[in-house]
Amino acid sequence: MADISSPHDSFFRAVLADSQMALDYFKSALPDHIIQLLDLTTLERVPDSYVSGGLEKTMSDVVYRCRRRDGKGSVSICLLVEHKSRSDKYTPVQVGGYIFSGYQLQISQGQKDLTPIIPILFYHGRQKWEYWTLDRLFDEAGDDLLGFIPNFDYVYHNLRDTSEAAIQAIGNQFLVSALLTLKYTFDKRKLKEKFHEILVAGLTEGNDDQHTALLVYCLRRVDYTEEQIEEFVKELPLTIKNRVMSTYDLLIRKGLRQGIEQGIAKGEEQKTYEFVRNLIQSTTFTEAKIASLAVVSTDFVKKVREDLDKKK
Repeated sequence: MADISSPHDSFFRAVLADSQMALDYFKSALPDHIIQLLDLTTLERVPDSYVSGGLEKTMSDVVYRCRRRDGKGSVSICLLVEHKSRSDKYTPVQVGGYIFSGYQLQISQGQKDLTPIIPILFYHGRQKWEYWTLDRLFDEAGDDLLGFIPNFDYVYHNLRDTSEAAIQAIGNQFLVSALLTLKYTFDKRKLKEKFHEILVAGLTEGNDDQHTALLVYCLRRVDYTEEQIEEFVKELPLTIKNRVMSTYDLLIRKGLRQGIEQGIAKGEEQKTYEFVRNLIQSTTFTEAKIASLAVVSTDFVKKVREDLDKKK
C-alpha cells in the first residue's frame, strides 16, 4: 500500500494550497514585525518542497514566496506541518535540517543570492508542546561553544493553545472553520458541540472543492451514525442542508461508511484506502479530484487504481 501522510496534515495542506487562504493564514500567524517587511500582495505558491528524504516521515511543507517591501529580493514563507502525534523536543534539529535543505535546493537551482526562508511550524496535537530553540538542547555548552551551534529562529503556531477568539479574528470564515476543526479534532465531544457552528460558517466562503474537503474531513472526525447525520442536517439552513446531504450521500454513505465497515480493524490507513477505492468504483472523478476529497496524494490514488486493475 502506498504511504499516506496524516489525514489532518493532508487536510490543512489542502486548505493552504489556496493562495487567499494562505494569505489570510500568514497574516494571522506571522509576527507583526515580519509582516511589515513583506509585500504579501505579491504572495504566490511555488512548486518547490524543501523537505529532504530524511524529513518526510516527520513533516511536510507548503512553500510560498513574496517580495520584500524594500524591494531587496524575495522571501520564502514555508508552512511546516508536523506528522508527530506527540511533542518532540528535538524538532529544532529537524527545522534546522529543513532550512539548510532549502538553501541547498536554491543553490542547485542556480540562485546566486539565496532567498531567506521563514519556517512556520504548525502543531495541533493533544499534548502541550513548548517552543524550543536549538541551543536549549545543549547542556551548559557555555558562551565559547555556543558559537558553534547554528542560531536560527522559526515561527511556532500551536493551534492547541490558540484561543477561539484569536482564530475567529482571522475573518475568513472558511479558514476559521478549518482551524477550529483541527483545533478540536482530537476532542470528539468538543468537535460535535461546535460542529453546527463550524459547518454553517465554513460553507459561506470558499469554493466547492474546499467545501467538500471540509465536509469530508468533519464527517470522518465526528463519527456520526446515519440517523445522527439526518437529525443534524434538519437544523441547517436550506442551501447548506442540500450541500451536506449530497456530499454525504455521494461520498460518505457510499464510500467512507463501507470503508469503515470493511477496514475498522485495520486502522485509519485502511479506512482511507477503502474510501479511495469506493470513490474510484462509484464516481467518474479524476485522480486529482479523488486525492483532494480523500486528502491523500495522487500517487496513493494511482496505487489503489492499480490494485483494482490487477483484480479485474
